[in-house]
Amino acid sequence: MSSAGHLPSHQRPLLSQALDRFHSELKSDGEAILDVDNVEELLAQAKAMGPAFPGRNKLSSFKRLELILPHINDFAAIIAVCSGADAKATGLVWGSLKVVFMLASPSSDTLEDIINMLDELSLSLPRFRSYEENLPIDDALESALIEVYTEMTCFCARTINFFRSNPHRPLIKMSWPKFNNDFNQTIKRLKKLSRVVDTKAEEVRLREDRERNTELLSAMELMKNTKIADEVLPCYLIPFGVDEQFHGRLDVLEKIRNGLRHESGALKVSVLWGMGGVGKTKIALQYVNKSRQDFDAIFWISADNSIKLTQDFLEASKKLHLSPNVEDAQDAVAAMSKVKTWLSTTNCRWLVVFDNADDPDILSNAWPGAATGSILITSRDSTAAFGTSAETIHVLPFDENTSVEAFIRLVGRDPSSTSDRHAAREISRALGGLPLAINQISGFIVQQKLALKDFLPLYHKNAAKIDARKLKRGDYGHTLSTVWGLSLAQLSGISSTLQKLLAFFDPDKIHESVLLEGGEHLEDEKFGFLRDDMDFLDAKEPLLKAALIDRSSEAESLAIHRLVQAAVMRRLTEEEKIDYFDVAITILSNGFPNTWNTVTSHQFTAWAKCELCLPHVNFLIEKTKKYSLKASDPRMFSELILRCCWYLYEREHYSEARQFMKTALENLDEKNSLMYASAAMLDGLIELDTNNISKALDSFLLAFKIRQPLMDLDDPFIASSLNALSIAYTELGDFGRAVETGQRAIDIRLRTKSDRIGNSYSNMASTLMRMGNANEAEEILKKCPSLKDFTDETFLQTGNPRFSGDMVLLARIRLQQGRLDDALRLSSKALGFRQKLLGSRFKVCDSLYQVASVLEIRGDLSSSINLLEESVSIAEAIPEAKGYEARAQFRLSRLYKALGNEEKSQQFEIAAKKAHGEISRNILGTDLTEKDYDSLVLWMLW
Repeated sequence: MSSAGHLPSHQRPLLSQALDRFHSELKSDGEAILDVDNVEELLAQAKAMGPAFPGRNKLSSFKRLELILPHINDFAAIIAVCSGADAKATGLVWGSLKVVFMLASPSSDTLEDIINMLDELSLSLPRFRSYEENLPIDDALESALIEVYTEMTCFCARTINFFRSNPHRPLIKMSWPKFNNDFNQTIKRLKKLSRVVDTKAEEVRLREDRERNTELLSAMELMKNTKIADEVLPCYLIPFGVDEQFHGRLDVLEKIRNGLRHESGALKVSVLWGMGGVGKTKIALQYVNKSRQDFDAIFWISADNSIKLTQDFLEASKKLHLSPNVEDAQDAVAAMSKVKTWLSTTNCRWLVVFDNADDPDILSNAWPGAATGSILITSRDSTAAFGTSAETIHVLPFDENTSVEAFIRLVGRDPSSTSDRHAAREISRALGGLPLAINQISGFIVQQKLALKDFLPLYHKNAAKIDARKLKRGDYGHTLSTVWGLSLAQLSGISSTLQKLLAFFDPDKIHESVLLEGGEHLEDEKFGFLRDDMDFLDAKEPLLKAALIDRSSEAESLAIHRLVQAAVMRRLTEEEKIDYFDVAITILSNGFPNTWNTVTSHQFTAWAKCELCLPHVNFLIEKTKKYSLKASDPRMFSELILRCCWYLYEREHYSEARQFMKTALENLDEKNSLMYASAAMLDGLIELDTNNISKALDSFLLAFKIRQPLMDLDDPFIASSLNALSIAYTELGDFGRAVETGQRAIDIRLRTKSDRIGNSYSNMASTLMRMGNANEAEEILKKCPSLKDFTDETFLQTGNPRFSGDMVLLARIRLQQGRLDDALRLSSKALGFRQKLLGSRFKVCDSLYQVASVLEIRGDLSSSINLLEESVSIAEAIPEAKGYEARAQFRLSRLYKALGNEEKSQQFEIAAKKAHGEISRNILGTDLTEKDYDSLVLWMLW
């Protein structure tokens, strides 16, 4: 490597900061250690220590050092270039190691442990031998190198401190676990930083031939994990601010504070558990709002279902700037993976709150793993955490005195009034000290301007009505039902209508835009207030005053307690349930494009709106099961679910799409209807993308069988069915049927002058390409009207994901024709487009593999490895992408073997075989081929 001239003026402070950090970690004068100039001198001084170095399996520790230190010397040589040959930079490394050896040498076992650590540390440093020796060092590469240097030298400083603080063997033994944990965290950070260095070095090399690599460099830029800028921290995602009406709970707050106190190298977990309405969420909110100064980052995650959980992780990703553009920020699953990675590697003090975490399976997917930080859980389940180290805090109702104090304060009465305190005590006893009931009733009393002495008769009268509904007197369900019976009975007009409507939406975050935009499509004048901003404000005001709902001004969203929702639902007549269910369906249907009455392509322009409505559709599905809800026309509900399912398919969220599809089909009684045919088609597309080709074909054949007798022979839906059948036959290798059905689709679309003709030409080109007829495939692809100019931009100008598939196809045609540069340019451009629009999902995995394959053929093995490892990283976070993971791992095994790294090659080969076995469920021999792994994924992922 060579320096790009003298050390840039803005880079000198970076090295100076690295030296300052070392001295800060050392906590003493570091000049004394700078008396070793190079690795040879360090080895000589280590050898002079003689007997202190123990033997190990007939290979002395000194001999091991002779093998380990050259790796560190390679890195030190690069740092010398970065520092302008400043002796302090390299002297710090060798001098620190000398002091470590001296301090560890009295104990042969300890010294042996240190050498083992040094060995692992050396293997974690960047490997520059894989790049040209004359590779120039630019600013970005230099900064990345100095970050590695800082991490390594600061650990040396902490190691020196460790031995100085623990000078005797018993102290060393007692403190070693904590020190060893620090080392493990250092290795994780070094590996991450070294990957950054490798990537920067590879970019420098590619820029040396920019003309050939412009599109690839652009795609790689999009693939980067965004580094969090200093100004992003502190970073807080908290749904509500400090509750000025919060009362008591000082003992619980103190327990949380002690349990979650930040401790370097440790994951601290506390669980707030108790029955509904006892105030778990309120306590957690109060704690996080009062503890901002204790954490650099706080993220509040709703954990009652997977959709809301990933959406909250998406918001956290945006806050951290881990999702650098609007399109990528829509990929909630990828965002969760990014945030979890950040949590496991950052040095900052963070806290994650999992609210309403009653399902362990949902929580397990979000758990940060081996991260070090703090986690607070609210749940009805005392075991809602992983591991035995979590502190569980049982949240109970208020005791009588606390209940009285809270009640007096909330109703704004004189605390010295004996009569009011007596009445407050009687009311508190009736409410059983339940915080949610106390909060609710205090709001009711204030709103109704009741005297405290007049409340209990009213309460007992309403309780008698509750008794008639066979709720057990004396339990908390009875108490809450009585409380809300009073509050809800006082609502009228548009406020009552709004409260009833909100019972049909997910309670945590109901965006007002969803209600207002959907309200435009409601004909019933009873809901006219949703079409007028002022009327909507009037409808909300009584609900907010009575504490029946909350509002976040920042998110412009409403929230309602689940128990309030349940109370509202119980008060509805069967007729009202049907009416409000129909209204919720109409409002939410507005959030999803019509994908059933017309043959359409990707509805990517509506994705952001769909994402807001998704949790509410999921909520309706759950409530139909709990309350046996029925729409006046079941087809309305089925169509809403299928529209939602189409969105999930487009976003490549196949597991969720399957779950929604199952519910939709259960609600469709007419198995021979056109709607059922459309559902079968969508089911087939989901199965196709997840490589279940035979199942996909069965679904496509079913849809075609239903449509044929009900539709004209030239109907667009008939052409769509034929098109899908052609794709399935191509994947199965049945080229005769693929060409026949594909040609029939083309003929129909030509006769009807369909704007979907390009879709059919693309599919036929794919079939011809797989048959090995690259030139014929190119000719048929040129017939696509949208691609008539045949330039890169004509593929992508619409922003439609389908056209990126056309570009991938053309890249594969060019590759078969031997035009490598064109193949790389086209596949790289498709990769960049897919990453920008779809985020880290299936098609990005596929594109990464395609680009890596071209790079391998071109001889750019290091770049190919970088992209394949990124593909593996993405696939690991997607349950259905195991095939893409295995295929990339197999290729990585081959590439590392070509570079002489047998250890890495074997590691990826074992992982690839394991994944292949899990998918195929077959015990195969050791001679798996590329063809075996290609069979795990689609030949062409559109």
